[in-house]
Amino acid sequence: MSPPHTRKIKEIEFALGAESFQCQVQTWNIANNTEDGEKLYSQCPDGEVREEAEPDYALEVTFYADWRSDGISDWLTAHDGETVAFTLDHHPDIALEHVQWTGSLKVRAPNVGGEARTTEMTEVTLPCVGKPVYARVGA
Repeated sequence: MSPPHTRKIKEIEFALGAESFQCQVQTWNIANNTEDGEKLYSQCPDGEVREEAEPDYALEVTFYADWRSDGISDWLTAHDGETVAFTLDHHPDIALEHVQWTGSLKVRAPNVGGEARTTEMTEVTLPCVGKPVYARVGA
């Protein structure tokens, strides 16, 4: 049995369309919200079948808000409702652990506001179109 392997999340590469935004990301999560599918039954001995569910993924991201003309908050608002390509590289600086997700997602404008005298954050859940493609980079 091998000992546990741990790693801190330190660096990603993240692009929406042709724009890179990794320096604005505080937290990220690719959420698999796909349900199990429905069991269907018929009146025969082998009458149980599972109807598979459609993939349901989303990218949940918390950004440091940036309302400059090239900032993430402005970009999300300007592209609200559009479907764009995304790429997220996890551990791009570690050759044997570099993995990547690519796909398309639907852009949503962020909520705006917050508590006085706190760092302004942008939290957004971007629904993926289908299942993102997972790949090992350089493997």
